[in-house]
Amino acid sequence: MSFRMFGKEELANLEQVIESQELWRSTSGDFVARFEDAFGERVGRRYVHTVSSGTAANEAALAAVGVGPGDEVICPPCSFIASSLAAVGLGAIPVFADVDPRNMLISAEAVEAAVTPRSKAVVVVHLWGMPADMEPITRVARRHKLAVVEDCAQAYDVYYQGKMAGTFGDVTCYSLQQSKHITSGEGGIVTTDDPQAYARAVLYSNCGMPWFREKAEAPVPQEIAGIVPRGHFAFGHNNRMSELQGAVCLAQLAKIEQFNARRAEMVRAIEEEAGSVPGLLLAQTYPESRPNYWAYPLSLDPEKTDVTKEDLGYGRHAEVNYLEAVFQQMQAERRTSVGYPLPDYVEYKPGICPRAEEAVGRMLTIWVHPLDAGPEQAREQARGIAERVRKGK
Repeated sequence: MSFRMFGKEELANLEQVIESQELWRSTSGDFVARFEDAFGERVGRRYVHTVSSGTAANEAALAAVGVGPGDEVICPPCSFIASSLAAVGLGAIPVFADVDPRNMLISAEAVEAAVTPRSKAVVVVHLWGMPADMEPITRVARRHKLAVVEDCAQAYDVYYQGKMAGTFGDVTCYSLQQSKHITSGEGGIVTTDDPQAYARAVLYSNCGMPWFREKAEAPVPQEIAGIVPRGHFAFGHNNRMSELQGAVCLAQLAKIEQFNARRAEMVRAIEEEAGSVPGLLLAQTYPESRPNYWAYPLSLDPEKTDVTKEDLGYGRHAEVNYLEAVFQQMQAERRTSVGYPLPDYVEYKPGICPRAEEAVGRMLTIWVHPLDAGPEQAREQARGIAERVRKGK
């Protein structure tokens, strides 16, 4: 393997953790706290809370903005399913809003159309490492008093109108899973500038115990019947990040510019090979956007080519959350998988987001992960796609 994401830096940090004999995140955990501080400085957020997975971060972010049973959360259909199932876990109801078919990012007009009196929040996923069109989306959200949760699982160091994605909304979640821009194998991050949102995220992720950093004031358990309780102030899971994860992701953060540069090399190779091919569209970004691609999206233009995804070996697999079996079961039973009844107007069936269903049928992605690909591999894959599209059927 010519490129290594993990090396002596991660090993040195892990050795320190092992030598300390303290692998869990206690209230005085070292590496996790150092990573939170370093990440907060990088993204410009006041509060950072790390958790055990990106999915745990999705849930904690919604809990942070006060989402609860019966609330509706507006979600894009084209994302890893945690972006929508996180709402179900909190007793809320995902309501899917359609996307811009050029890039599969949630659109402001679709968010507006999905709003009801029960709407509590909107989840904006910066898919592929491309920023969503945040200015009109946040305008719609503020008009309807919706909390904005940004999902930056695929979008580290991404900018929109000169501002980093993940700093427009109320709360942001990130993933540290193996495929992401930096990784500890699994892991997640929640960021915010709101002390109350931070406190709710911590309680939800730590069995209701207020293990706040020094920037937030923790409540004190009150004596009851002569006993002082341990101090579980809310419902919560145990989704703490371990010191082993903290050790790895702290080393990874120091390497992110190197990883970003390698991804950019792969993107240049793809665009050089596919940029002038009739029937192929390069990634469609919004004005004043600076992506940092997690994967590179190419689109087939059906008006200029008769080649299909299946012809290119991509099959018909696509990420449309509401078509997954779990949502189809909810549709059939008319309740969520944790038992909350669905309103009559909420449907999980083909056709509710027609632009998304149309877009996934022609979207191709080329992997630009530094560990599993390189510029030559990316160029070769793009060249193969381009040659086949040029030839047609």
